[in-house]
Amino acid sequence: MFHHICEKSICEAVEASLRALQEYGIDRTRENQDRVDIVKETQLVIDVTEPLSEPAVSKAMPADINMLIQYEDEFLNGSSDDKGWEYTYHALYSPFYPKVLDELKRNLNSRRACIALGQGDINFTPDPPCLQLLMFVQADGALELTCVFRSNDGVKAFAMNICAIAALQRKAAKDLGLEVGQLHYIANNFHAYSKDFDLLKTYIATFDKYSDQDHLWRKSYSWAQHEAAEKKYYAAKENE
Repeated sequence: MFHHICEKSICEAVEASLRALQEYGIDRTRENQDRVDIVKETQLVIDVTEPLSEPAVSKAMPADINMLIQYEDEFLNGSSDDKGWEYTYHALYSPFYPKVLDELKRNLNSRRACIALGQGDINFTPDPPCLQLLMFVQADGALELTCVFRSNDGVKAFAMNICAIAALQRKAAKDLGLEVGQLHYIANNFHAYSKDFDLLKTYIATFDKYSDQDHLWRKSYSWAQHEAAEKKYYAAKENE
């Protein structure tokens, strides 16, 4: 059963999604690559109505803002495409990204600007991509992006995944000369592995402890912090 999350900011959507996982998640036995594990799982449809609103980034992730910027670079620019991975998300979607732009330039009202990442036999390999679909749609002069994950680690990957997807949305909107619209994130299997059950509880305890506006910085980063980290990261890359 899908649960609907609708929040103004990305950060608020992360918090609400993790709360939903804790509240509605069902413990089931699942195969996890080379092992069998108990996972807490649910299904989510997540709508972020204003992806550029504050707070920007949740701290409910196994990384700091600097590591997030590096991950966004990998997702947007393929900085890890030559690092020996079987695939990267960038390598899967980037050949079709120009076609998405061309399609929306041809017809701004098109519903065909889609990229399927799980093409061919890749879904039947030992490590199929979790991200399966990207769909770009113009609505009321703004670019909306819908993504579909067949499987999503809510505790260790989700907060970084949604930020990377949002970064792609901002890039595409800029390339098309559009405003940034709503972000839609569908997780068919949104889960926590048994080893991360305690970390999920820790995240939620942190959300509860710092629930007032004066303490948002304890659990989130602002867009100003994101921009500063981004400038620092790319300046360092230029000097390499």
